Amino acid sequence: MTRAESESVGTFGKDDRGVSEVVAFVLVFGIILTSVALLSVTGFQAMDDYQEVEQLANAERAMDALTENFNDVLRYDGIDQRYGELTLREGTMTAGSSGTVVNVSVDGDPIGADEPFSRSADNGRFDVGEFAYEYESETVAYEGGGLVRASDGGSVLLSEPLLECRADSETAVVTLAVVDSTDRSIRSHTGLGVTMTETDRHTRLVDVDDSVAIAVDETEYERAWEGALTAGGWEATEHGGYDPDEDVIGVCTDAEEVVVTVVEVDVEY
Repeated sequence: MTRAESESVGTFGKDDRGVSEVVAFVLVFGIILTSVALLSVTGFQAMDDYQEVEQLANAERAMDALTENFNDVLRYDGIDQRYGELTLREGTMTAGSSGTVVNVSVDGDPIGADEPFSRSADNGRFDVGEFAYEYESETVAYEGGGLVRASDGGSVLLSEPLLECRADSETAVVTLAVVDSTDRSIRSHTGLGVTMTETDRHTRLVDVDDSVAIAVDETEYERAWEGALTAGGWEATEHGGYDPDEDVIGVCTDAEEVVVTVVEVDVEY
C-alpha cells in the first residue's frame, strides 16, 4: 500500500467514527427526550390522580364531621343549630328541597299522611332534600341523617342514618332529617362555612301490630340506602322486592312500637 492509499484509508476511518458518534449521540439524546416526555405525561397524570383521591378523601372526612355535628340537631331537642366548615377546592356544594323520597308506614298505613307529619310530607311521603358535595364524577351527600358516597359505578354508605329495628327491645326508631332549603350551589377554591338550623320537629310513638316498613324511592343512592337499612337491623330488599315501584324496601317485624321523628332543617352557607 502506498503512502497516499494509507492516508486515504485513515481519513475514511476517522469519518466513519465521527458519523457513528453523531448517530449514537442523536439516538441517546432522542431516548432521553422520549423518556422525559413519557415521565412528564405519566408523572403529571399520577399527580392529578393522587390529588383527586386526596381531595375526595378530604371531602369525606369533612362531610363526615359535618354529619356528626349536624345530627346533634336530630338527637337532642335542646339543640336547634349547628355550624361546620369544609374546603371545596374546586368542588361544588349543593343544597335544595328535592331529593330522595322516603315513605314510612306502620301496618301498611303511611305515617306521613297523619298529623303532625302531614305538614312535612307530600302525599304521605317525605322528601329528604339535598345537601351534597360534588367533585368531578364523585358525590358525597348527606341523606336523611346518613352520609353516602356515589359515582358512576354506584353508591356506598359512609355513615348510618338514625334508622333502627331493635329486636331485643321490640322497638323501631326512625329519625329523618328533611332538608328544606332554597335551591343553591356554590363552587369555590376556599373554605366554606355551613349552618344547619332546625325549622320544625315532629315526633310520635305508634303501636305496631304487624310491621314497620321504610320504602325509598326516587333516589340516586339505592345501594347506600340498602346498606343503611341492613346496618340498622331492617330486612332490606333492593329494587323494591315485593313492591317494584320502590327502589329499596326495609321491613321491621320485631317491633311492637315505633318512635318516628321528622326534623325539618334549613342549610345555609
